[in-house]
Amino acid sequence: MGLDAASVGSGSIQRIIRLRMKGLGIPDATAYRELLSRSRAEWDELVEAVVVTETWFFRDPEAFGVVVEAARACPSGSTLRVLTIPCSSGEEPYSLAIALRDADISAERVRIDAVDISSRALDRAKSAIYGRNSFRGKDLSYRERYFRSTKDGFVLQPEIRNCVKFIEGNLLNSNFAAGLHSYDLFFAGIF
Repeated sequence: MGLDAASVGSGSIQRIIRLRMKGLGIPDATAYRELLSRSRAEWDELVEAVVVTETWFFRDPEAFGVVVEAARACPSGSTLRVLTIPCSSGEEPYSLAIALRDADISAERVRIDAVDISSRALDRAKSAIYGRNSFRGKDLSYRERYFRSTKDGFVLQPEIRNCVKFIEGNLLNSNFAAGLHSYDLFFAGIF
C-alpha cells in the first residue's frame, strides 16, 4: 500500500496484523499473506486498520499560503486543477478550497482531485460533516464563514464541497493516473 512503516510504527503494523489473524483464526503469517493475495475484502480491512486518519483543517497553514501564491501565478481565465494525496477525511482538500476562495479565486475556477487509499475516510470526506476536533488553532474564523453548525457537527457549504472530487486510489499502483487529468499544482499531505 506504500505506507512508510516508520510513520505508523512497525510494531503497530505487526500488532494490527496479529489481531486480524487472530480474529480470522489464521495460525501463521504465510496463510495470512495468501489470504491477502486472494481476498480484496481482507486487503481493504487491513488498509482501514493501518491507515492513520488524524488530520484537521489548516494543519500546516504555511503550505496553504504557498498554494495560494502558486495559484495566483496560473492564468486567470483557466481552471485551476490541483491533486492532493493522501486526503484522508477531507480536511486538507477542503482547506485548499477555502484558502483559494479566501484569496478571491472563484470556486468555479477551482477543481481539486483528492485521493486516498481508505474508502472509509473518503466516505467521511464526502459527507463534509466535521466535529470540533477537526478545527484546531487560534484562528477559526473560516469555520464561521464556510460551515453551518448542526446537531451532527459542522456542515461545509456546497460552494466549497463542489470544488473537490474524491477518488479512491493508491499512488503506487501502476494504473493510478488512468483517468486523471493533468494538474497545475500537486499537494502532498504528510501524516
